[in-house]
Amino acid sequence: MLTFDQLCGGLEAEVSAFAICEVRQDATFVLSEDEHSAIHYVLSGTGSAWRDTGELTELVPETVMIVPPGTRLTITADPERKFNFVEPKCEPLAGGWDLLTVGDGPPGLTLACGYVHAHYMQVTKLFDYLRAPLIENVSEVKSFREPFHNLLNELAEPQPGTKVLAAMLMKQCLISLLRVQSETTGECFVPWLAALGNQSLGRALAAMLDSPEANHTLESLGNLAGMSRAAFAERFKEAFGRTAIDCLKEIRLRRAAHLLTATDLPIKTIAIRVGFESRSYFSRAFKDFAGIDPAGFRANPDSGSLKESGERDFSMSA
Repeated sequence: MLTFDQLCGGLEAEVSAFAICEVRQDATFVLSEDEHSAIHYVLSGTGSAWRDTGELTELVPETVMIVPPGTRLTITADPERKFNFVEPKCEPLAGGWDLLTVGDGPPGLTLACGYVHAHYMQVTKLFDYLRAPLIENVSEVKSFREPFHNLLNELAEPQPGTKVLAAMLMKQCLISLLRVQSETTGECFVPWLAALGNQSLGRALAAMLDSPEANHTLESLGNLAGMSRAAFAERFKEAFGRTAIDCLKEIRLRRAAHLLTATDLPIKTIAIRVGFESRSYFSRAFKDFAGIDPAGFRANPDSGSLKESGERDFSMSA
């Protein structure tokens, strides 16, 4: 099965539409999303959160909540936990943020709220696999708190490169959160495993992640998975929605993109290192994938487009 490091190595994250939400002591607010997973972080104040199951969690500063689509959390800052549902008032803030104020009473909870988009390989919307909101107190988790506050500061005053830096900081936060969950529950809750659900396929995918430059074939990967060539090809496509060879190609191109920006290696060397015998074929494949040739991408990484819309969303880092 894939190791925790391998899972984290292939993780990518993005954030968007951040807002400050003030839930006053005389108000109750429902955190509910239909299409996207949302992240809510308690900046100050205390309160309570109820899951749909009735489970109650006390909210204190440095509590993070991830709410997947189709679920909800009911939030109140009322010390007596009374329900008073109020529509939020919205006003714009600097940097493209919004300020949502719920209620008119004394200060209660102040939250930083936004959408989080997490991907592993071609499996998109990882947190959609959660069956209930995830709540974790990270007050003692420095590896989450510091990058998250840096993320908020970066988004509050956008500059060139903010989008890329924000994604890096969010990835760091999510890895830290995954590690905390793994330590507290005894297992890694990485949701994409629900889509895979097969240790045999995991061994084949681990081999592609560990050694993308190797001469992998459907037959060799099937052998790792303990399946025939045909059975492996069918099971892999059922689990991931793409063929194993398409997956391998994109892993190689993701690794190449990293090497182009993180090293000074010649393009031909990079092509060989990620499993392409021909520089010309590598250049054509990379341009088709990123929208720009390797040299242009190295000169200006922001000019490429490594992620297309829809289901094509493989992610790979070194």
